[in-house]
Amino acid sequence: MNDPDHVHQVVVTRLVRQLYGFAQGLGLDEQATRGIVNQVINDMPTAPDDDRLARARDRMLIASA
Repeated sequence: MNDPDHVHQVVVTRLVRQLYGFAQGLGLDEQATRGIVNQVINDMPTAPDDDRLARARDRMLIASA
């Protein structure tokens, strides 16, 4: 059976990997990126990943300023 916390962490890891190059370009480390992605998933639990990635990129830009 899939534990909801495990599934959540798998999704976080998948999105962090997709945002890796973008985060590096902004000077954000993995911990900051993971925190942003985690919050986006909590805020948008049923949204598709493309929408989550867009929101995470917006928040990463703000965090890097």
